[in-house]
Amino acid sequence: MSAHLRRMAARLWPDSLFRRLAIILFAGLLAAHVLSFGLVALNVFGPSDEVSDYYFMSWVATAVAILDRVKPEERPAWLERLARPTYRYVLKDRGEVNEPPTPRWEVFLAGLRAELGAGHDANFVYLDPPKRSKRGMLIHLKDGSPLTIEFLGQRTVMSPWLPAELAVQLCLLAFFTWVAVKLATQPLARLERAANSLGSDLRGEPLPEDGPKEVARVATAFNAMQRRIAEQAVERIQILAGISRRLQTPITRMRLRADFLGDSDAREKLQGDLQEMQTLVKQGLALARGRDEIGKQLCQTDLYALIDSLVCDYSDAGKPVRFAGERGVTILTHPQALRRIMINLIDNGLKFGEDVEVAFDAQRSNGVTITVSDRGPGIPDEHLKSVFLPFYRIEASRNRETGGTGLGLAIAQQLVSALRGTLTLANRDGGGLEARLEFSS
Repeated sequence: MSAHLRRMAARLWPDSLFRRLAIILFAGLLAAHVLSFGLVALNVFGPSDEVSDYYFMSWVATAVAILDRVKPEERPAWLERLARPTYRYVLKDRGEVNEPPTPRWEVFLAGLRAELGAGHDANFVYLDPPKRSKRGMLIHLKDGSPLTIEFLGQRTVMSPWLPAELAVQLCLLAFFTWVAVKLATQPLARLERAANSLGSDLRGEPLPEDGPKEVARVATAFNAMQRRIAEQAVERIQILAGISRRLQTPITRMRLRADFLGDSDAREKLQGDLQEMQTLVKQGLALARGRDEIGKQLCQTDLYALIDSLVCDYSDAGKPVRFAGERGVTILTHPQALRRIMINLIDNGLKFGEDVEVAFDAQRSNGVTITVSDRGPGIPDEHLKSVFLPFYRIEASRNRETGGTGLGLAIAQQLVSALRGTLTLANRDGGGLEARLEFSS
């Protein structure tokens, strides 16, 4: 098979397991159904030549024997009784006698003459001598009277309800194929939904451990895996939160001791290091508590009012942040979590760029899109996904002196995931970065 045919077959072959199984199963059942019907039809409508010749010779011999016994004036009344759907008898000498056209006809004539017995002859005739399209047989009775057998053509008798029955059978095959494949793939759909729920908040509902034993075993294994992942995540969050809380006390003592150093360059450097450590501890706590703060406390929030108040706070602090959006747009979200996300993204734009603009688009039917864009140096394409990892920093990227802890985007991504949204980064034409928040309705 050429590469072009393989590509065409790949495009035609469905990408859904449900459709693939349905096509394979229905094709197999349909092939078995057609073959079974073909064998039955061949057995009913297409008997072998030997069998059909045997029955024909027996019927003709019986008809000749009856006509020999009845009086000549009674013979016409018997013709209709002796006729068959494929041939009839005529008490006339019709047609032109010829030699058998094939060896099979020679054998047939020999067998018919033997079946008729002495005092009879049988010959092959053409009923329309010029055209030679109609065949027949000429037999002479014991008294010499001619008897012509006219072949009427092959007629296959088929019940009128047979096509309807075949259509009903095909519909039943399609229906039960759909039911079988649906039952077979339904556990996979439940597993997919459970996996998606687990990926969002690690608190997905356990799968029902019932049904066939194979499905029950998979559900049991998945539930055990879900519990282990949730326990490990909680344990790691508790460790991170505990370390961050424990660090606050020594940092506070060190800041107090640094105050006794007097006015010196070492004191300022130490205070700067302690401030950086304090920021790192706070962001570590925020990362550890991010999902727990959200829970299920969602409410309808005025998106314009939330972002406008946030941008006004930045403007009051002298930060160049612009905002564009329409009033009256509400969204089901956790307002404090969304505010934290926006602060992290705006701070990121102010720290590494300039001319920060916040906008949202609620015209789409499938949700709301919020963008935070700046005119900074941007991020190399190969790092656009890695910057969401905790403590990941690009060494040669944005201003090193103002570089953060590497947790801002990680916290934002975590909170966006908990709110069942998506956060993506893209470089802007002409320089700069655009952070895109998308929430489905």
